[in-house]
Amino acid sequence: MIELKLQHQSREAVLAKGLEQTADYADRVEADEAHLVIFNRNEQVPWDDKIWQSEAHCHSWHIGTWGA
Repeated sequence: MIELKLQHQSREAVLAKGLEQTADYADRVEADEAHLVIFNRNEQVPWDDKIWQSEAHCHSWHIGTWGA
């Protein structure tokens, strides 16, 4: 499953809240895997700073995290 968040706060704040929600949703739908995409619409932030990828752990989930 894929969860999408718009970045209205710092990346860290959105990531923390988004990971909790993604893990909860993945549990509810009995997903095989989980991913979180955080979309930064701020035009003043260069694309090189918006694009990133990592993996995070939340509860029993390994969640792929992506910035766009």
